[in-house]
Amino acid sequence: MHKFLSTDWITAYKDAWNANEDLKSGLSSFNALIKYSIDGKDDAVELKVENGVATSAGPASGGKYDFELWASLDNWKALASGDLGPKTAMMTKKLNFKGSMMTAMKYMGGFEKSLKMMSQIPTDWDV
Repeated sequence: MHKFLSTDWITAYKDAWNANEDLKSGLSSFNALIKYSIDGKDDAVELKVENGVATSAGPASGGKYDFELWASLDNWKALASGDLGPKTAMMTKKLNFKGSMMTAMKYMGGFEKSLKMMSQIPTDWDV
């Protein structure tokens, strides 16, 4: 089990990302540094994606991010379980988003797959 949004968790997420051929091919021209965090928590993690491949993962460096995603712990759980869809989460502001909406819309299929993939990570939600 990995504590949600810990360094171990984001590393396991990176590995799952790279094992998902559909995700990588759907995002083959996507490049971004993405920050993930929980509302009200200082800790955050980041994932770097180059041509659809997750090339690095770890604690947030505090640099400039192409995308930032944050939500309450309950909303992250709902996203990971599939009880809350990514589009609905964004439209209802249950998943907060900062970055190019045009780019996000272009890659919405891959974005949705990446969020749904969170359910594959053995997660300890007690953060």
